[in-house]
Amino acid sequence: MPGSESDAIRAPVSASYARALVRAFGKTRGEREELLRGTAIRQEALDQPGAHMPVSSLVVLAANITRRHGELWPLSAAAVWSTSLQGALDVATRTAPTIADALNVGARFGSTRAPFIRNRLRRTARSIQIEISPAVAMDNATWRAVALAVSLNVHAVYVQLLEDSIEQATLQFPWPPPAGAGQLVSHYSCGVKFNATAFIFDVPKALGGLPSPFADPELHAKAIEALEAIEKPRSDSAALARIVESLIAARLPQRLGEEDAARLVGTSRRTLVRRLAEAGSPFRPLLDGVLRERARTMLAEGTQSRDEMATALGYTDATSFSRACRRWFGEKSLRG
Repeated sequence: MPGSESDAIRAPVSASYARALVRAFGKTRGEREELLRGTAIRQEALDQPGAHMPVSSLVVLAANITRRHGELWPLSAAAVWSTSLQGALDVATRTAPTIADALNVGARFGSTRAPFIRNRLRRTARSIQIEISPAVAMDNATWRAVALAVSLNVHAVYVQLLEDSIEQATLQFPWPPPAGAGQLVSHYSCGVKFNATAFIFDVPKALGGLPSPFADPELHAKAIEALEAIEKPRSDSAALARIVESLIAARLPQRLGEEDAARLVGTSRRTLVRRLAEAGSPFRPLLDGVLRERARTMLAEGTQSRDEMATALGYTDATSFSRACRRWFGEKSLRG
């Protein structure tokens, strides 16, 4: 779990969330450009499998959507809160031995998959609760919208784990019912409570001992191992290098400089340079590596001219691009 807001805002988050949001709300080029304004995300980056971005970019995207579509937009974007988008977290939660174990997994690793939230497991005399709060600064409307998406995902997981007993659980929101609350409540099989003390998923303690219908010790162990592997790099500078690579790729054909990169990840240029050096990934080689791999892909596809490829990578002319390709791939790289 990120230790501070500054850690969380720089934490890498899967681009799959942003990809799903843009597909849901960006049906035209103009709509996509409006959604991505101020995010430092380029559409091309969203099409790259395994891409990551800083949490700050995803928060700006969520704020843009909330301003345009209102706080209930998650009801129109089921792909964003679907269980399939949660990867190893979904597997680890489902395959846990019991409901109590599943809640433990969600509290421990929820921020690993979604570093824009913090989770805390609470036990009362009557229930087991996951309390969820924002890990980064968001305006109230954006947080309410993000919390709605999170609650829909929580419900999607536990309606299958608890089956008919889901009606004994409760989702609690610390704000008044929004306009259209009837439309919202119809999406839940559990209880829904507004004006609560916190954003909480509450499960009666008596249900904690129920076995998960999907319990699988071997698969559970592998999913936990995968989550721990994701969690570990967040504490070192290697994660920052991956974020900077994603930002460089997202800005093409514009060339991202060190100053702009530092601003986007919320640090100073001096600190950025130091932390990249600690990771063994200075800025200049990172930039060169992104350009090289993008060039390799375009050359393999063979659908663009040298001038078009040079422009796509931010080179001033085809000669400069050809010179870079010879350095990367040898003399025969542009022959064919």
